[in-house]
Amino acid sequence: MHRPTHRQRFARALVPVLTLALLVGASPVGASPVGASPVGATPVGAPRSATAATTPDEILVRYREGTSEATRRDIARVNGLTRVLRQRAGDARGPTTTPAAETPATPLPRTELLRSTGRSLATLRRLLGADPNVIAVAANGRNVLAVDPPAPGDPSDEPFYDDLWGLDNTGQTIDGTTLQAGTPGVDIDGRQAFAHETGDPDLIVAVIDDGIDFSHPDLVDRAWTNPGESGAGRETNGWDDDGNGFVDDVNGWDFCNPGPDGKGDNTVHDPGEDGHGTHVAGTIAASRNGVGTVGVAPTVQLMALKFIDNGRLCGTDGMAIDAIDYAASFGVHLINASWGGPTANSVLEAAIAESGALVIAAAGNYGENLDGDGPDPDTTPDPPFYPASFTLVNVIAVTAIDQKGKLAGFSNYGAISVDIAAPGTNILSTYPEFAGCATPCYVFSDGTSMAAPHVTGVAALIGSRSGAVLADPLALRARLLGTGTKLASTTGLTVTGRLANAYRAVDPTPPVALPVDRHRINSGTVISSTAVSTSMTWPAATDDLSGVASYWLMRSAAGGGWGTITSTTTARSAKRDLIFGTEYRFRIRARDRAGNIGAAVDGPVVKASLVQEATPLATYAGTWTTTRNRSASAGKFRTSTTAGSSVTFRFTGRAIGIVAPKGPTRASVNVYVDGAYVSTVSLYRGSTLSRVVVYATSWATTGRHTVKLVTKSSSGRTRVDIDAAAILR
Repeated sequence: MHRPTHRQRFARALVPVLTLALLVGASPVGASPVGASPVGATPVGAPRSATAATTPDEILVRYREGTSEATRRDIARVNGLTRVLRQRAGDARGPTTTPAAETPATPLPRTELLRSTGRSLATLRRLLGADPNVIAVAANGRNVLAVDPPAPGDPSDEPFYDDLWGLDNTGQTIDGTTLQAGTPGVDIDGRQAFAHETGDPDLIVAVIDDGIDFSHPDLVDRAWTNPGESGAGRETNGWDDDGNGFVDDVNGWDFCNPGPDGKGDNTVHDPGEDGHGTHVAGTIAASRNGVGTVGVAPTVQLMALKFIDNGRLCGTDGMAIDAIDYAASFGVHLINASWGGPTANSVLEAAIAESGALVIAAAGNYGENLDGDGPDPDTTPDPPFYPASFTLVNVIAVTAIDQKGKLAGFSNYGAISVDIAAPGTNILSTYPEFAGCATPCYVFSDGTSMAAPHVTGVAALIGSRSGAVLADPLALRARLLGTGTKLASTTGLTVTGRLANAYRAVDPTPPVALPVDRHRINSGTVISSTAVSTSMTWPAATDDLSGVASYWLMRSAAGGGWGTITSTTTARSAKRDLIFGTEYRFRIRARDRAGNIGAAVDGPVVKASLVQEATPLATYAGTWTTTRNRSASAGKFRTSTTAGSSVTFRFTGRAIGIVAPKGPTRASVNVYVDGAYVSTVSLYRGSTLSRVVVYATSWATTGRHTVKLVTKSSSGRTRVDIDAAAILR
């Protein structure tokens, strides 16, 4: 096993404008020694442009499901377009570009590539967009891999697991693309996650990239095998056995290289061309086999879909769309997209939206704000980076951090546009064999290309534990983002301010809630003739991994069924009116950030009662008289105008609220609870308000208590009226 190591020359990488000349001789993966020829990045120092390259006069048209061949032919003819047919390996049907009347290979792809004859893109968008069979129209743009460029170095042998700081950061020093010591704990907790989940062997992750070398010993067991093209010699029989339009597509498809008929082939590994995709694949799922490195989800399957390359006119939006549609045709729920460009393509956006998959996309490596805010308001705003910049619910944009938890200097960011962070510097992973690095080869690399597969691996672990979550991109997205750990350095630079966390994401244990333990009557509120305002509180639930996200509160009245008060509160208290004389029960459940809901716990029975001023529970001392008043809860007050008069309530309960009017002539009272002075309460108010809870207190359990009020002159005012007392038992 060999692992080249070198020092990194930091530079902006992977400009969105690619030409053949720029791609030749470039190295996209961050540890290629001199003389190697891996693929995909712009050479160090290459210029950057905000305009993506396109193939002249080529447009992409995405049709609605079921649009017939005849309809497509008519659309092309009416608009003066020539269809560039999507032939498959083994389908010898003539030239790759044909007149509109010629019949293409079947089945029909959702998206077709057409060549215009002088009409502008704006005109074609207007004309084709009016056709009900057309979903979207866009130029055939070009994409780039989101990896930082390398510097040369020499291979060396080292303990490989210790170099995987993204999985397990102990503060170790890594001498990879840079020499850096880490900060312990700044990682995705991969080691801890392995104890609970390593990945469902039936789960498929599509790696849309520049190919995967499945001959690598860390990846040989991770290759997805198309069941319709395998067994009984079907792998190499030259037939489209499963009828999907691709011949011998055993492990995926190459949409980039021309193949024997000019339209791709089934060779997902081309020597010297797939270093980037092989590196990405190893981070996602390198086998846990005692050889070299280990991926985040080391037992899942990888589907290799090649669409981008070095030295050829590859990486177009059309090729990316074909790859996405291919993955969708097999029901793949996870796609890694460590590439992109600055120009939005509505057809690519539609393909992603319709894929049914969660697409984890690299945010790009220009050190810019994808929200569009440049560092200087007088300069041109920073451009976006698609597909990461698509505002789709099934796209997650990933930024890169270093071993100390800081945003990588090359990484794009955005408080609105970029969702989460993951390790993206000094990342050691699998790599194809090349001169100076014999098999099995491993290299270091930097880039948001390296961050995205960490997140894809975490998503695969989540999906492995819950098929229902895997099949729902929105739920999978919520769980993945919600279980990340807070990272101060990315707060305000990403949507979540979090670092992806595998351990919390696969949290198998629900939280443990504790019952409502305190009910009180709300001071300052006004009671009605039938109900009183109360509040309840409960202790914090406990959770072993992901942390408590919210509480689910329910109520049962008079022994009836349980009704939900709230299912998403993050507070540990709630207010509710209780009807006098009715028994209530309250039930709590807690939900953690991984989505686990704990067992329900019930609190004690609670009943509110209203006792009037003449209740036997009240003992008066001093001078008091009974006065009639229609605003009183029962039409009468017990009134004193003599300072030092008192009333003592002796009761059994868990809470009490003293009800009295406030007004311009009212004085104050000193309050004693269970014999101890607690406060002085003013009953003064500029205008009169009746039935006010002027004082309230509560206890954790029901018990025997006393509350005594002693009248006190205040600014010459001596009047105190006692209306009633509300008691919770």
